[in-house]
Amino acid sequence: MDLPGHGGAVAWDGGDYQRQAFEMAQSLCDTPVHLVGHSFGASVALRLAVERPDVMRSLTLVDPVFFYAAKQADPALFDQYAQRAGPVMQAIAKKDHMHAAELFLGDWGVEGGWAMMPPPARAAIAERMPLIGVTAASLIEDTGQIWPRLRDVTCPVLIVSGGKSEPVMPGIVQGLEAQFENCTSVVFDDAGHMIPVTHGPQLAAQIAAFTA
Repeated sequence: MDLPGHGGAVAWDGGDYQRQAFEMAQSLCDTPVHLVGHSFGASVALRLAVERPDVMRSLTLVDPVFFYAAKQADPALFDQYAQRAGPVMQAIAKKDHMHAAELFLGDWGVEGGWAMMPPPARAAIAERMPLIGVTAASLIEDTGQIWPRLRDVTCPVLIVSGGKSEPVMPGIVQGLEAQFENCTSVVFDDAGHMIPVTHGPQLAAQIAAFTA
């Protein structure tokens, strides 16, 4: 599904962004599912897993940006991330959304993607940059109270991360791994954050084998 304010989805309702996305996802899961979430979508998938374990057959997290896990597993690594993220958040606060988008995609996008992107696409991404600020608390402070309930997740969990993703990612993976009783982790050494875009067939094969 598209997240609130993205693609064909409804607009952000002005409240808890992660909650709104969770409720949208929950409405689609009336039978047990193999749930896959990428980036912020992985935090939504985590919230669904702890709120509705009855609909979970398996959980796949692709380069999850649940920074709270890194805060618990490796605070120094998280602090380094927070410093690197500072300029993006400052640009958002100044409403310099085009600059914020360029900085953000430099860290989390496809390598060289911003330079290749046509102006309308840049403008569309810049328009949505305020949502990055809106989601920060749920990812950094765990306002959805996901972390205390992760040990209740009993379905099989697969974590796929990129070896060239943001340096905080190993800390996130380490923190999450320690919470699950049935977890498999895979690193695509030559991938960055945008694994579904750059390594779609390999990711699909990994998920297919995991859920077989």
